[in-house]
Amino acid sequence: MHIPDNLLSQPVVLTTGALALGGFAVGLRKLRTRLRDRTMVLMGVMSAFVFAAQMVNFPLFVVPASGHLIGAVLAAVLLGPWAGALVLGTVLLVQSLLFADGGILALGANFLNLGLIAGVGGYAIYDPIRKALGGQSGVLIGAMVAAWFSVLLASLAFTIELGASGYWSDLPRVLGWMTMIHAIIGLGEAIITGLVLRTVLSVRPDLIFDDDTILTRSGRWTRVAIGGLAASLAVAAFLAPLASPNDDGLEFVGGRLGFLNEEAGSIFTGPMPDYSIEGLPDIAPVTAAVGLIGTVSVFITGLVLARAFTRNTPSLEGPNSSSPSEAGPEPHAA
Repeated sequence: MHIPDNLLSQPVVLTTGALALGGFAVGLRKLRTRLRDRTMVLMGVMSAFVFAAQMVNFPLFVVPASGHLIGAVLAAVLLGPWAGALVLGTVLLVQSLLFADGGILALGANFLNLGLIAGVGGYAIYDPIRKALGGQSGVLIGAMVAAWFSVLLASLAFTIELGASGYWSDLPRVLGWMTMIHAIIGLGEAIITGLVLRTVLSVRPDLIFDDDTILTRSGRWTRVAIGGLAASLAVAAFLAPLASPNDDGLEFVGGRLGFLNEEAGSIFTGPMPDYSIEGLPDIAPVTAAVGLIGTVSVFITGLVLARAFTRNTPSLEGPNSSSPSEAGPEPHAA
């Protein structure tokens, strides 16, 4: 659901850009209060995983379109809503600069929709469900429900932005199609989110974010970083080449209703536009190579961003910190 350049009007671009900048600043300020090592490693890992997973479009079967993970709720469940939003911001920035996936001018709108509305808004749906149900089932059910809604919320935000860009007369048709397509895509988002969190809960339940608990396991973040990056690279190398070639939800609706026909192209194509390398054929090994480059780039960017904004935070890790083994298999639910 990456919005290209030259689709939204200038006032909408400026408004969404201002809102995005404000949200990004809040996220950075929140980041300063988080544990340094935990946040830095998880931001790098989650940024890499979300980027790699977004390359894997899955077919919708009932219509000739595809969808892919947004990952906003998944990142928020592991890092908290604001750090999770920054993960999406990191991914969107690299995607637009290296691959022209989402426009530079639309970067603010994309971060507003996918980082803030889907991530922070999705966490607002997840957290009360988690607390009401409790335990690991609360985490899983809450995250899956929130993941589904996060896709719908992001599509609704785009629809409003498009309407404000001069398409108010088409709003009912755009809203209907966007809702229908993204309700289906949301099912995939919920399933993938649930599968990933089920795995995390089985091996490292302490990675689940809880704002009420300060808990970490010292000396094991290197293993988390290596394992998480390896899993992300595997997704980029082996699953990305198998992605569905169908248009994603936004492209499908835009092509059907005609509002993407006015797209004048991206103002900046980047060195690997549309995840390709100039002069090389569009074949699986090239896609895998591009995916690996992007995954490593996003991983480093996430680490650097987290390091820069948490480096003055005194580490709260220490011998008195509880370990997951002491806390038992449950996530740190309130």
